[in-house]
Amino acid sequence: MRRGLGLILMALVATPAFAVWVKLVAIGPNYAQLEIEQGTQRNVRTLRPGDDAPEGVRLLSLTPTHAEVQANGIARKLALGQRMAPMALLQADASGHYVTGIGINGRQTRAVVDTGATGIALSRNEAERLGVVWQGGRPITVQTAAGPRPGHVVTLDSVQVGSIVLRQVDAIVSSVPDAPAITLLGMSFLGRVEMKQQGNQLLLMQLR
Repeated sequence: MRRGLGLILMALVATPAFAVWVKLVAIGPNYAQLEIEQGTQRNVRTLRPGDDAPEGVRLLSLTPTHAEVQANGIARKLALGQRMAPMALLQADASGHYVTGIGINGRQTRAVVDTGATGIALSRNEAERLGVVWQGGRPITVQTAAGPRPGHVVTLDSVQVGSIVLRQVDAIVSSVPDAPAITLLGMSFLGRVEMKQQGNQLLLMQLR
């Protein structure tokens, strides 16, 4: 793993049901104080190495200048005053594409990151499999490999990538049953997160 993103380690634990924001606010002789935000709640927790907070945050290790914290299924070293947000770390495939599992309205699918796509793009079959009601969406014309085809703009209740959950995300449903062949994760989602690319890794971080 490369320097920079090397401080971010994928942890083999389940992601909490509600993602958290964590800020390191104090370091003591053998403890750290973490400000933890989850939903509408904000609490300051005092943890020793190995301790777990009720919000699902664990203090892994401690030095005089840094605390290694595990939250949202990710471990990261924080300096005093630093914050970690819900995030997703994606690995490029052999073709250089970032393909990942995502949740749409609570159901799982596969998607490829596409910064050239205006919104999340789904085929008609995939939208119906995911329970997306598209028939009442705003009609538009969609450019496909077979030429222009009708489509509909809809608003998804939620889209989840890693521990990032965004609400009210626009998507385009093509009238073509099987195109696009894989869901496109476009700018209606990507434009609302911070993206950092280094080598063959792409880090997405949720903005407030």
